[in-house]
Parts: sequence; C-alpha cells; structure tokens
Amino acid sequence: MEVRPSWRGLAGIGTAVLICLPMQHGRDPLPPPSPPPAADPGVEVSGEVSVEVSGEVRGEISLPPLLAGTFIATVKTWDTMAADERIGHARAAGLLLDAGVRRKSTGGCTDRRRPSCTSLEAIRYGTLMRTIDLRRDSGCPVTVTGGTETGHADGRYSHGNGYKVDLAHNRCLDAYITGAHHYWRTRADGAALYRAAPPDMGAEVGSDMRGDVWADEPTHWDVLFR
Repeated sequence: MEVRPSWRGLAGIGTAVLICLPMQHGRDPLPPPSPPPAADPGVEVSGEVSVEVSGEVRGEISLPPLLAGTFIATVKTWDTMAADERIGHARAAGLLLDAGVRRKSTGGCTDRRRPSCTSLEAIRYGTLMRTIDLRRDSGCPVTVTGGTETGHADGRYSHGNGYKVDLAHNRCLDAYITGAHHYWRTRADGAALYRAAPPDMGAEVGSDMRGDVWADEPTHWDVLFR
C-alpha cells in the first residue's frame, strides 16, 4: 500500500518550524561601517602639536597627565627683542615682586634724584629680566640695592642709563656667581671682575663684545647686564 503525506500535515510542520525560529522584532540589520574620510591633499596631518608661549612667564608650565607627551612647548621667559626698552619704576617693581626678587635702599625710598634711594625708573627691560633670570637660575635670594638713582659713576653702560644693578651679597649668590663665571681682572678700585667669557679673550671694559661683568664690591655685586 502506498502512503502519501498529507498537505495539511506538511503545513503544520512548517508552521511549527517558523515558530521555533528566533524573531528579530523589527531590528534592522547593522549598516556596514563607513570608510574614514579622505585626507585633504593640501593639509599635512601630524601627531604632534607645537605650542609657543611668549611674553613674561611667571612660574613653571606643566601639562595634565593625559596631555603629557602630546605637546611640544616652546617657552620664552621674556622678549629679548625688547631688551633696550625703558620701563617705569612701578612696572619694574611689580615684575621683581612677582619673581621673588627683593628691593632695599638705605633711605627707604625710590626717588631717582636721591642717592640713598633705590630707583628702577627708566631701567632697561633686559637688565630687569636678566636679574629675574638670575633669581630663577641660581635658586638664591636676590636683593636689588641699587638701580638708576643718581650717585653712581657715569658712562654709556652705567646705572643711570639702565644697564647696571647692585645686588646684595649672600653666600648662595656669591658661590653661584664665582662658580658660573670666570675671574677676569681687578678693577682700579680693587673690585674683582668676573664674566662668562674665558679670561684670555682680552676684551676691554666698555667693549661691545665683552658681555656681562660682575664686580665684587665690599657690600654688593655691581652687575652690568648687556
């Protein structure tokens, strides 16, 4: 006897199979990932960002941990192109105060016309900022006891023209200056002169090629910043 399957039975089996299949409940298939945008041929992409900071920088600059190693920072502590600019006493005193540099005068005053005062009026910007650099580089206490007030020797590179400052002696500063500079010669008044250049260069005082000079006077350093 030949047995033929019933169409109703096959339909029932098909319905059961469809019920057992997982349902997607209306979920659309995920779209294929979009290709990355094409780089502009005229733009060069770099993994490093260069940051330049200019102007008067007070203190140190640090980056958050997540940014460390990401930036290349170029820090200028001050604008050397403005070194010959003359600035007023108030601004100069503020810059020294912010940098931790002290000021002192025997007369307790700032009048440029009185030799017992310590005035910074019309001091060179470069002279002032080099004094601040000294404080930072040496890590020593720095106290300005003489500036542009009257009573100092005249000359092109003089106190009155804003090129020189007097700095009080202390052990830390004395050791730093004599260790970082070479003895050059002894001045006519007996003060030992130091400078950064080797002593065999033979430049005379006042020469444009000489650079900074540090004169060790009995009560202070008489410093010429060029």
